[in-house]
Amino acid sequence: MPTPDEQLPTLMSGVEYGDGILRRQMERELRALLELDRPLRVYLGIDPTATSLTLGHTVPLRKLRQFQEFGHHAIFLIGDYTALIGDPSDKNKLRPMLTQEDIQRNERTYFDQAARLLDPTKTELRHNSEWLGKLDFPQIISLMSKFTAAEMLRRDNFRKRFDDGDPVFLHEFLYAVMQGYDAYALECDVQVGGTEQLFNLMAGRKIQEDAGQKPHVPVTLPILVGLDGKERMSKSKGNHIGVDDPPEEQYGKAMSIPDEAVMSFFVLATSVPRAELPAIEAEIERAPMVAKKRLARTIVGEFYGEPAALAAEARFERTVQRREAPEEMPTFAVHGGESLVDVLTAAGLEPSKREARRRLEQGAVTIDGEPATLTGVARPGAVLQVGKRRWLRLVSN
Repeated sequence: MPTPDEQLPTLMSGVEYGDGILRRQMERELRALLELDRPLRVYLGIDPTATSLTLGHTVPLRKLRQFQEFGHHAIFLIGDYTALIGDPSDKNKLRPMLTQEDIQRNERTYFDQAARLLDPTKTELRHNSEWLGKLDFPQIISLMSKFTAAEMLRRDNFRKRFDDGDPVFLHEFLYAVMQGYDAYALECDVQVGGTEQLFNLMAGRKIQEDAGQKPHVPVTLPILVGLDGKERMSKSKGNHIGVDDPPEEQYGKAMSIPDEAVMSFFVLATSVPRAELPAIEAEIERAPMVAKKRLARTIVGEFYGEPAALAAEARFERTVQRREAPEEMPTFAVHGGESLVDVLTAAGLEPSKREARRRLEQGAVTIDGEPATLTGVARPGAVLQVGKRRWLRLVSN
């Protein structure tokens, strides 16, 4: 295996703890593990709270891939049991609870999506229901006895809710304990996660040490902002780029990122060589549109290849910049006379009639290039456009 000096600069690049002393301690511990000259057990856990992974999930996935490329054993953990609670780490309110059916539906393609960044032939897939589902009540009580209510309430989001008089539910305290038990069950050497999960990762160290295991090294990465450039990227907030979004959608979404967030996306969400970043930063200042197109091409290219990226760019320039209709677009059969509200909903362009009406009221829908209205009706042969990137050709039923 490469030497620790050859691995550490890459493995610690971009890592944040919010505390210089803690960073130096974790780097020393990681070096000591690397000096064992054996493949380390490195895991990343993701809860299936939505049907697709986002570009935000790829930040720790890229770090897991770096470990994998150095010859370490990568474990991709689907948190099908922790998802029953939902990670409260970045939330200032209670997460809605999912059902087992929701979770099973959401996780169906998670590994395939993760495999776009990981080597699937060298990645171990696990579910934390394998061990959490076997814990009996005395074991859960024993785990909870290792933590105090004061420890839990020191978390920023819990403390804020408590101080504001908002409810903090007991089952939310269980999340950190459950994730901590994952580290013990997997006997991991390293756990990769977001900076907001540091409390959970440190809980894992405590459980491991109490059980006689060597505590793992947490490797935490910054949170990627969403398309608004402010809030964390999240599918529930609609500010995301999905790993399984089609090329033209990934490209179009990337072009909507605010200029001030473009550099963060290059750093966290692409594999652009680090040596090129200073030149990219200068380009953002000098020619932000050029830099943004480069970012969009890079994102699409890393998931679908360069030809798909160039085709997505050409489509964007034609349909958005020059406002030309695309040569190919989905079709939807109509008799003629159906309301546009019904067509937009039935064709899947909008999730509900309420949202379709809102779009029409906002003037975000055109029919044959003319603004559509709430009273507008469909006619075969017409072309609908919703927003800048969604098109639909109406054909005879």
